Amino acid sequence: MLLNNTIPSLKPQTEHFFDNAQQAIAATIEWKQQLYAIAQNKKLLSQPVEDQSYPNEAIVLRPKKPQAPPLLLLGGMGPLAGLGGFKLACETFQNNREIILFQACAVPNRTTVIQQKTQGVVDGEADLVMMLAIAIQEAMQYISNSVEPVETIVLCNGAHYFLPKVMQQLGLDYPQIFSRLLLISLIDTTIEYLQQRFSKPLILCTTATRLGRVYSQRLEEVGIAYSEPNTDLQWILMQSIYQGVKTFERDFACKLGEMFFDELLKLEASVDCIIAGCTEIPLLLEWLKTSSEKQVKEFLLKLEIIDPVKLALDSTVKSL
Repeated sequence: MLLNNTIPSLKPQTEHFFDNAQQAIAATIEWKQQLYAIAQNKKLLSQPVEDQSYPNEAIVLRPKKPQAPPLLLLGGMGPLAGLGGFKLACETFQNNREIILFQACAVPNRTTVIQQKTQGVVDGEADLVMMLAIAIQEAMQYISNSVEPVETIVLCNGAHYFLPKVMQQLGLDYPQIFSRLLLISLIDTTIEYLQQRFSKPLILCTTATRLGRVYSQRLEEVGIAYSEPNTDLQWILMQSIYQGVKTFERDFACKLGEMFFDELLKLEASVDCIIAGCTEIPLLLEWLKTSSEKQVKEFLLKLEIIDPVKLALDSTVKSL
């Protein structure tokens, strides 16, 4: 079994259960307000607002007569994006399947760990892999059906860099859980979708996903050209995500987001879609479509925004 006294607890501080999708969807509004209150309190205390600022939570939709196998969503990286994935899943499947969102907010920052690894520091990777494995093990305790396979989506794009080792860890330490998991990859479903329609996507993601080449390597393997922001623009995008969306500072997120696209359009306009390779990016882009200047708004409206979470959920509909 996994044992490490330095690993923060992934036990959920709160649990929420619903037998009706409409009630679960309505409750996401209240949960967003709670996350906002936590962020504001941190700011009042002059403390940083990070994914780890929020509690681990288990949110369970358990309909009375499910007609499809369970769906497990691993969120919390960040928690706002996790709620968005849960809401979308509930809207997609209604009361037809059990849906578990496990908000594993205590999982360390993926960007920091990948940056350290590129610099030759690998200690943080082992702990992060261990925590992701523990999070999946904890989440599986909420699956009421003990027989059926469990379709599993890890909502954080950057965490996909670690998933091969996470699955290996689960196979060693929790073989019964490992044997039931059907991992639905955000990356695989996105690449499959791109191959049918597009030739030059723009990848917008965190520095973790970029350094880990989570999307770029796969795109190169299938022969799809792609574009990425330069180093300066990547820094602006990261600030918009981490100091804007994740901390509930919409105005700040939009200000930096508009700055990002103003500069991007001076350098790169020959792309045919945008891969929203961070779970917070679809939210940022929706904000910008309504609040940005004409040039940025027109650019975003004319391109398809590819949301990997939506594609992954759609792929589970097809599999059913």
